[in-house]
Amino acid sequence: MRLQDFSAFVLDMDGTLIDSGKYHARAFADAVLELCGYALAPHEHHEFFASHTDIFSLVLNKRHGLSLDPAVVLASKRRRMQEIFVAELFEGAGAFLEHWHGRIPLAMATNSPWSFVQPALRDAGIGHYFECIMTADEVVHRKPHPEIIERTVQRLGVDPLATLVFEDQLIGIEAARAAGTHVVAVDNGQPVDFPPEVVLRTWSGWLNNPEIPDGTPTAGL
Repeated sequence: MRLQDFSAFVLDMDGTLIDSGKYHARAFADAVLELCGYALAPHEHHEFFASHTDIFSLVLNKRHGLSLDPAVVLASKRRRMQEIFVAELFEGAGAFLEHWHGRIPLAMATNSPWSFVQPALRDAGIGHYFECIMTADEVVHRKPHPEIIERTVQRLGVDPLATLVFEDQLIGIEAARAAGTHVVAVDNGQPVDFPPEVVLRTWSGWLNNPEIPDGTPTAGL
């Protein structure tokens, strides 16, 4: 199967196109430190990449006997993100978008709110590539729930089985599969233990090698 055989691509943003995960993790760690004095361990920064502020705040409460209010942590984290965030595309991401723009419809489905997504896309200079941008503000359930992928596919008016989703974390893989789409992974250097059947490449790799090996079960299970 080749990338050009699909009717649409749906791409995650944080950690997939834009190298924002490190800023999210730092802002979360700064918020936790400010609110309760606990300094996240290095491995907890990595754990946060695959989670959400509301979920991981409760994990830290249970793990360390803290009393973090997820809503308060989220507000503090967002304030800190506004101070430190710089929109940086992963190597090859811009070239990938430029290559496929106008050939196959491109959409974005991200767990981030529009208040963060809009300036990030503007600063990275990639907002014009997308025919549809779905954010956390427009859904009840975020990934790993399939709602945001399902609604993006519906808005594009394409068949889920003709849609290829690009993700960088297991929660995105799970959401895409539950939505009945095909899914592949983008290698952003994070230590993610992807299932062995998930095809993993950098953006440059996906651009230079648009073939998905025959027999690879990329569709929803």
